[in-house]
Amino acid sequence: MKKILKWGPIFVLYVVVSLLHPLSSSAAGGKGEAAVDKVKLEIFFEAMDGTGWQWFFLGDAVRKRLPNVSMSVYPLVAKNSKGEWESKRGQAEIDESMRIATFGRFNGPMLPIYLNARSLSPWAEGWRDAAIFCGMSPEELEAKVARNGEALLKEAYARAEKAGVASAAVLINGQPYKGAPRILALFEAVNERLPAGKRVAMPKTAQAAAAKDVPAPKFRIVVSSGVEKNDMLMGVFSNKFPGIKPEVLDFDSPERVKDFPDLDFLPAYILEDTKDVRTMLAEEIKAGIFAERKGYLVYFDKQGRGMYAAAKPEPGLLKVFVMSQCPYGVTAENGLIDALNKKLLPENARIEIHYIGDSVKDEDGRPAFKSLHGTPEWEEDIRQLVIAKKFPAKLNSYLLERNRDVTSTRWETAAEAAGLDSKAVADGFEEGRALLAKDFEYVSSLGITTSPSFLWEGRFFMVGMGELAKIPGFEKVTAQGSTGAGCAK
Repeated sequence: MKKILKWGPIFVLYVVVSLLHPLSSSAAGGKGEAAVDKVKLEIFFEAMDGTGWQWFFLGDAVRKRLPNVSMSVYPLVAKNSKGEWESKRGQAEIDESMRIATFGRFNGPMLPIYLNARSLSPWAEGWRDAAIFCGMSPEELEAKVARNGEALLKEAYARAEKAGVASAAVLINGQPYKGAPRILALFEAVNERLPAGKRVAMPKTAQAAAAKDVPAPKFRIVVSSGVEKNDMLMGVFSNKFPGIKPEVLDFDSPERVKDFPDLDFLPAYILEDTKDVRTMLAEEIKAGIFAERKGYLVYFDKQGRGMYAAAKPEPGLLKVFVMSQCPYGVTAENGLIDALNKKLLPENARIEIHYIGDSVKDEDGRPAFKSLHGTPEWEEDIRQLVIAKKFPAKLNSYLLERNRDVTSTRWETAAEAAGLDSKAVADGFEEGRALLAKDFEYVSSLGITTSPSFLWEGRFFMVGMGELAKIPGFEKVTAQGSTGAGCAK
């Protein structure tokens, strides 16, 4: 089974599915209030938002682990000034929200299976496969959405408004959960609301006990216009270091220039480098999650939107970072090529594709490669690099053909359909190895690990089609059914 999504130890996101169906409200309760016999979790999320899926996974895991815990999940949507549905990721996300709400209303017990199948079929029409897998014809689901989707989405919208929710959120008995997005933090918050006799006892770890005794280190976050801090990530730091309070600096501020003159990426989370901090972050430091600077440990958040602040501008150039067999990367390529062909991109915009993987030298000094989806993937990377260099005018046509079934071994069929000489492509394979080694090295130097990621005009970085669509000039590039997830090494 292919590994679809992986995040670093400090911030983990699993796209997992669970039971979503409307449940009656429970009495509100908060920390310190009297325990109740049952606890109700409510999860609000945008259908293609990775952060929302994380909250969903956490809530579902807690629900399964504890007795007498129910859960409701509501697709989170918005309306524009005309009262029309509006989504950050376009019509595809609105349609996905309606299908989820409709399937849950009419076939609630099967909804977790539907969503699981949908996450494994991330292309635009993958919902059809998911419906069939669950025993419902796509035509039946379409008909139910046509009749009921609008009303069901209005119900979800009304519930979010009543709860005062405008972004991904978790409510526990009607009260906002304000803790960290970590499984044990949410577990503890829910567990303590149950009667003493129904609570689940958990072992106390030495690290958890030590965290309470660690003094909060000096903590600064550097941001800039259009590049904001991640509140959920803030929760992770708060969980590691109780009582920690960040000082937010603008990249252009005198304090940043004086204290961190070499900072090259935003947002940057900067911790004072102390013995206690190193103890608490030992695993993250070992994994290379933090960059070590003089007196500080720095985490560069490259899982959403950021900026290479010191980079040289490259006007009109969109660099696309993918794994050639990642379904989300393939979706991104198709969407961009379609937009390019329809002249929906900024005038004079150029697209340049790069590949995510690892390169090392073998015993003979030749480059050896590792890619998330195995040898067939890096071999396909090489072919695409060869085509880009020797036959650049044919690359987009080849990608559209190849991406119909990128895992097929018959790449020659796609090449011939695109008007390429497959022998000429194959003959360039050895030269392509050198091209791939250089490309892997370049992408690794940027610290980019998630497919698809984008770099606009040399400085503006983002992960996922939803984030790209927020860039002026790219609003009409559709997410093509993307779930907001990605493939990461």
